[in-house]
Amino acid sequence: MKLNQSLVLIRVDKPKEQDDSGVFIQEEWVTNQPLGTVEAVADNVKFCKVGDRVWFERYTAITHPQDENLKMCREDAVLGILDA
Repeated sequence: MKLNQSLVLIRVDKPKEQDDSGVFIQEEWVTNQPLGTVEAVADNVKFCKVGDRVWFERYTAITHPQDENLKMCREDAVLGILDA
């Protein structure tokens, strides 16, 4: 059985503990940024490839049960590829 969905597995970046000026951010204010690196893609994904840094929709991604830094989402939930 072959899936019609174009799925992408993303390793999410760790949240920042300091801002750019060096001020520490309180733990309550730290949010998980919807940025990460593509770890794997399904066969029918056309938009991104393994190793791309991407920006994705935060609430459409599903968290991996054994690793909270891994997220899976559909290809259309990837909003853009960031330049290196």
